[in-house]
Amino acid sequence: PFFPMVKNESIVLQNSKSVAREHLPEVSPQHADGGTILLFYQYIEPCWTKSEHKKALKKVIDIGKKLDITGRGRVAPEGLNCTLTGSPQNVRSFCEKLREWNDIFHETDFKLTDGVSHSRMFKNLSIRKTNELVAYGLSGEKAPSLKKFGGTHLEASDYHKAMADSNTVIVDVRNAYETAIGSFRPPEGGAKLIDPKMRNSIEFPKWLSDKKTQEQLSGKKVLMYCTGGIRCERATALLNQMSAVDENLKPAGVYHCRGGIDRYMKTFPEGGYWNGKNYLFDRRMEQTPSVKAEGAVEEDIDSKCCLCHGKWTVYRGKFKCCNTLCGVPVIVCESCKITATKKPEALVCELCREGHKNPTALPDLVGQKRKADRLVENDTDRNGSKKQSKVNDKEHYHGDRLFLRRLPLYSTFTKIKEALGPADVRCVHWLSDKESGAFYGSCIVQVSDDEAAATDIEEARLRWS
Repeated sequence: PFFPMVKNESIVLQNSKSVAREHLPEVSPQHADGGTILLFYQYIEPCWTKSEHKKALKKVIDIGKKLDITGRGRVAPEGLNCTLTGSPQNVRSFCEKLREWNDIFHETDFKLTDGVSHSRMFKNLSIRKTNELVAYGLSGEKAPSLKKFGGTHLEASDYHKAMADSNTVIVDVRNAYETAIGSFRPPEGGAKLIDPKMRNSIEFPKWLSDKKTQEQLSGKKVLMYCTGGIRCERATALLNQMSAVDENLKPAGVYHCRGGIDRYMKTFPEGGYWNGKNYLFDRRMEQTPSVKAEGAVEEDIDSKCCLCHGKWTVYRGKFKCCNTLCGVPVIVCESCKITATKKPEALVCELCREGHKNPTALPDLVGQKRKADRLVENDTDRNGSKKQSKVNDKEHYHGDRLFLRRLPLYSTFTKIKEALGPADVRCVHWLSDKESGAFYGSCIVQVSDDEAAATDIEEARLRWS
């Protein structure tokens, strides 16, 4: 456990756990006739080739059509991100078919919600071929490696405990219009909440590279969160990559909630430290704690109609800010709908009304990535071993290297460091299959010296014996 539990309320611990590498939950009898919504994402590293990308798109569509699955999805060279609906059994069959097709989907955290009204289900299936799963502007050579720099996943129950720590900051990596109707509110004396006030995800790298932002993060444990977890994958990796090359940016650990707000809310049905609604991008529109009274949820929200400024907490009608460079969704109450339809030029979001502007300077993401990669990769040229075609056993032996095997396929540089404890991990060389280029669960770790390596081995022996 991270920190002591500080809020006394019901916790459904089984909902806190990921289904990665596990059997999918059975369909309960009361939900057998309803619909099921499936949220999931899976990053691929190294990325699919053009041919593999094309085949992946076709495969996902074929599986979906055969099982009468509906919904929306994106297939990019870096992976897959979907929100889908269907019958409870067909949705589970869809997940199993993905696992049969590619072993990487055994690592996927499939988030299932049964008992959904058929009116809330998608009418058709639309899977798009894209360059990026989340529009951070971090596709291709700009993308920070999740294996090398990805943040540490915390189960929802541990994330809850972590919010009680005063040396912690919480970063909401969603857009401001989502935050308007709900966010975490950590306990008094606990973590500090930071809202980047973004109009869209592409602003995040600029916000993160700003000196004012970095001053708030350096020296702190950083917790990030989003709707289902996908935005935090790249966001935490970008922060860790930046900290690897910038001596002035040194967070005391970077973490995110596995399964996002969706899993947290299912783990804490009374809400926990969550206040308000979770903005959703499917036909449900929003998610609320299952056993928290509707009136109590409404009291937690401060959002207002953008025209009359009266309290209103729902987005309906697809109204958007009139400013050309903004265009984010805005809240319009029932009384103002006719005016909003007739005068769309009067619709202004809260950020534009405040005159809020985020940092505009874009960091050199490609140069930064290359520099960070060099720092964590095994630079064999430094000792000349790569240039020698023949070496004897003594020359080939390196006492500061550890060979690790049978690692989870989602292992990261950060997780390796945590697992090895106090050792100064210099770099990790991920071993991959020569034909597919895929990581198969083994790596070579370089630590500071022979003594550190010996200490790690002894501690591991004591811990696992």
